[in-house]
Amino acid sequence: PQRAAAPGRLHAAARCGRAAMGKGSGKGGKKKAPAPLPALEGGVSALDSDTQEFLKRGAELRAQGARHFQLGEVEAALSCFEQCGRLLGKKHADAALVACHRASCHLRLGNASEALRECNAALKARPNDSRAALLRARCHEAKGHLHQALEAISALRKAAPALEEARVEEERLRRGVDAMNAAPAGKKHEAAAAAMGGNTLLPGQGDKGAKGDAAAAKARRGPPPSLRIRCHLDDDVRMVEVPAHGTFEDVKRAVRAKYPGAGTLALKYQDEAGMMVTVAGLADLRTAIQLAAVKAMRERIEAEKAAKEGGEVAKPPPMGLPVTELQAVRVVKGGAIAPVGDAVIPAEDGEEVEMDDWMFDFADLFRQQLGVDPDAHVAIQAEGMERCQDALEAVATSPEAQPLFDAAADKFQEVAALALFNWGNVHMCCARKKGEGAKQAARDKAAGAGGGADAGAQEDPLALLSADEALTMDTKLREAEVKYKESLAVKDDFYEALVAWGQQCFERAKLFQAQEGVAKAALARPAAERGFTAGTREAAVDELYALAIDKYQASLAMLPGVSERQAEAARVAAEKAHAAAVRAGSAEPGSSAPQEQPQDLVKEVTPQVLVMWGNVLYEQSAILSRKGSSEWKALLIDAVRKFKDAGCGAGDIKGAL
Repeated sequence: PQRAAAPGRLHAAARCGRAAMGKGSGKGGKKKAPAPLPALEGGVSALDSDTQEFLKRGAELRAQGARHFQLGEVEAALSCFEQCGRLLGKKHADAALVACHRASCHLRLGNASEALRECNAALKARPNDSRAALLRARCHEAKGHLHQALEAISALRKAAPALEEARVEEERLRRGVDAMNAAPAGKKHEAAAAAMGGNTLLPGQGDKGAKGDAAAAKARRGPPPSLRIRCHLDDDVRMVEVPAHGTFEDVKRAVRAKYPGAGTLALKYQDEAGMMVTVAGLADLRTAIQLAAVKAMRERIEAEKAAKEGGEVAKPPPMGLPVTELQAVRVVKGGAIAPVGDAVIPAEDGEEVEMDDWMFDFADLFRQQLGVDPDAHVAIQAEGMERCQDALEAVATSPEAQPLFDAAADKFQEVAALALFNWGNVHMCCARKKGEGAKQAARDKAAGAGGGADAGAQEDPLALLSADEALTMDTKLREAEVKYKESLAVKDDFYEALVAWGQQCFERAKLFQAQEGVAKAALARPAAERGFTAGTREAAVDELYALAIDKYQASLAMLPGVSERQAEAARVAAEKAHAAAVRAGSAEPGSSAPQEQPQDLVKEVTPQVLVMWGNVLYEQSAILSRKGSSEWKALLIDAVRKFKDAGCGAGDIKGAL
C-alpha cells in the first residue's frame, strides 16, 4: 500500500487501460472481498511457545491486507495490518513496513492523526525509512500543516538527495507554502491548493470523522486494478505485480525483488516503431501501459472477427489491465552510454557486477574509431586547477590578504604554545600525584601515633617518599620544565608558561629540601640537565626558589602588554562582525559596533601570582629559621605583604601561617 493522492500515480494509465480493454469491468466482474483472518487468541504472549507459527500467520495477514488494499477495501486491510503488527511485535524487522501499511490505510480513510502516529512509530523502528518519511509529510499536509510537511520532506531530501519522489514533493509543497504565505486570511488553503495543482489533501481533510470515512469509501467504489508486468532478463521471464496506484519506485523495487543479485538494471519497452525505449520515469511507464492496452485491443478485435467468421462465441476479455511487456537490461557501471538517474535500478548493497573482457575490447575499439581521448577530461581538470591556483596566488599576494595571514599565524602560534604548555601540565600532574600520596602517608602515620591529622601536617610529607618515588617525581618535574621552555620558545609572551615554570621551580626546591638522595642524584647529572647551576644541595634549593621568584616577576611584567593586545584583537573582531551584519542588513549603517568588556588579565592573574610568590618567600623564611639566621623575619613579613596584596583575608593568612 502506498500513500493516498500522491503526485505522479498510475491512475491515469489504469483508466486508459480500462478504456482500451472495453468490456473489462462489466457486470459480474467485481470480486467478493476476502474476509480477514481472525485474531489469534493469546496475543503476543503466545510467541514464547510457538514463534514460527505466529510469524507465519503474521505474513499471511500482511499478504491478506495487501490484497484488500488493492481492491479498495481499506477497512479490512487496516484490520489485517493491525493484527499483523500485534503478532510481529515492535522489534521485528518488518515492524516499520507494517506501520507504513497502517498509516496508508488511515490516510485513505481520512484519519490523518492516526496515520501520523503510525508514521512516527515506523520512523522510530527504522529512522532512515524513506517511505515512512514521505507518508509523514502527507499526513502533515492532510492536517493542513503545510510548513511541517515541507520541513519533513526537506529533511528527507537531505538524507536521500537521489530520491526523485521526494524532490517532486518538496517542489509541490514549497509552491503551496509560498502561495499560502502570500494569500490573505481565509483564502490561504485555497491558494495553496491551487498552487499545488489540486493534487492535495488541503484544507484540513485529514480528520473528517465518520462523514469523511463515508465519503472516502464512496470514492473508492471503483478501485484501479493491479498492474501486471512480464519482465524479461536474458532468458529469464518473471511476472511482476504492483498496485496500479503505485509509483515508479514501487515498480523498480518489485523488479529488484524478482531479480536479486542481477546487478544494476534498467527497464525498456518496445515502441510502435520497434525501437527499445528506456523507462526513465512514470511518464514512460504510462506510455508502455498504453501501448500494451492498444495491442490487447487489436488482438481482441481480431479474435472477435475470427470467432464470428468461424461461427463461434468470442471469449470474454480478461479483467483489469493487460500484461505490460518490459525488457530488463544490465547497466555497465561507468559505461559511456548507459541510463542514469531515475531510470537505473541500483544493485543491492555488497553486490558486485563482473564485466567480460570483450566489453573492454569493444570500448577500446569504439574509442579508437571515434578518436575519443579517454584522458582529455584529466587534462581539462588539470588546466582548471592550474588556473584556480593562479587566481588564488593573485589574491594571496594582495595587500588585503596580508593582515589575514598575520592573524592566522598568530592563532596557530598560540595553539602550538598552548599544546606544549598543556603537555607540561600533564607531567606536573604526574609529579603532584606522588606528592599527594606522600601527604596521605603522613596523615596515616600521624593517626597511628595518636597525634591526629593535624600533627601529620607538621612533618614534611615529601620526606616520606621512597628513593624511587622521589626520583620519579623529580623526573616528571624536569620533563614539565622542558615543555614550558618549548612553549615560550614558540610564543615568548605566553605568560601562563612562565607562571607554571615558576611553580615547577618552587615544587622542585621543596623536593630537594626534603629528599637529600634525589638532590644528590640531580647534582650528579651534567649541568645542562640539572635545571640549575649550583654545586650543592642547599645552593640548589636557594637557586630554585630564586628562579621561581624571577618567573613570577617576569609574568607580572608581561601581563599589561598581553592584555592590551587581546583587547585590541577583540575590538577589531567586533568591528568586522558589525560590518558583516551591516552588509547582511541585520545592523544599521553608521551604528557603532557593540563592544564587549575585555578580560582584565592584570586584575585576574596578578592575585594568583602574588599568592605563589608569597609561598616561596614563606618557604625561604622557614629555611633561614631552621638555620638560625636572623633574616627569616624580613622574608616572612614580605610573604605576608604579598598575601595581603593578593587580597587574602587576615583570617586566611593567619591560618596558613
